[in-house]
This record gives sequence, C-alpha cells and structure tokens, in this order.
Amino acid sequence: RARKTYIMDSLKASWRRLRGEEEDDSLMGQLQEQKDEFCDSISLTRTQRMYGFAICFVTGVGLSILGIVLLTVVAIIPFAVCYSLGTILSLCSSMFLFGPWYQLKNMFKPTRIGATIVMIIFIVLTLVAAIVWHNILLVAIFAIGQFLACAWYCLSYIPFARALAQKCVGSCISFD
Repeated sequence: RARKTYIMDSLKASWRRLRGEEEDDSLMGQLQEQKDEFCDSISLTRTQRMYGFAICFVTGVGLSILGIVLLTVVAIIPFAVCYSLGTILSLCSSMFLFGPWYQLKNMFKPTRIGATIVMIIFIVLTLVAAIVWHNILLVAIFAIGQFLACAWYCLSYIPFARALAQKCVGSCISFD
C-alpha cells in the first residue's frame, strides 16, 4: 500500500513538472493534495449518491419535525438540538450529490456567503439560547431566523428565486 502511494505521488509530481507547474509545498497545497487523494479513494455510484442524499435529507427534515413536536411540550433543549441538527443534515445532504469540497466552495461564493454566515450564526444562537440561556422566546426567534436563513440560502441555487421571493414578500407587506 505504501509503495503504491509512493509511486502515485512520484507520477503526480512528474506530471506537474512536465506541465510546468511548480511544487506547492504550502499548507493549502498539501490540503488540496490530501483532498484529492481522499476524493479519489471514495467514489460512489450515482444510485448510492441518490440514496445518501435522500436518507440524509429525510433524516434532517425528520429531526426538524421532531424538534417542532418537542417544542409543543416545552422541551427547549431537545427542540434546539433536533431542529439545528435537522437543518445541518438537510444542508449536508447535497454533499452526496456534488461532493463535500464543491458544496463547501459553493457555500462561500459571493452570492451565498451572507446567507451561509447568517444561517450558521442562527444555528449557534438557537443552541446557545436553549442550552445556556434557557430562554424559550429567544430560541423560537432564533429558530425562525434559522429557517428563514436556510430558505434564503436554498433559494440562491434557483435562478431568479430570490428576486421572486422578495417581490412576493414585498407585495404581501405593502403599506399602500
């Protein structure tokens, strides 16, 4: 196994030299190389990716629904944990379709970085409000913010969906 890795590394380095690329000994270069090796070693068929996506997404939605049910019995910590994990799992489900590296790069593109950061902040605030502050009103407010940020993030993948959502909300709350 070690010999095979050494041979592959030598071939990759030779190929880079032939193409005129310089060796990238920086931390990012090493991480990129490790990511490439990891991704090459794990390959899923299209069917496996679809199953992974469906299972992860349904589990995420199920956890979110379970959290909402738990909120009706005023169990704020289990609600916050289930709802936040549900949101995270639902978002991670697309990693099965596109791959984790591509998904992470997409999350921090200029069109999505705001929604990503706001969503992460609301997830953290939901958990902190439940576990540390034990404040059900803040938990509810942050969970609603989490939902809206997640929806805004998801809309960024559909062309013109954000503009349409803005017009719909604008017409619903118009003060004319």
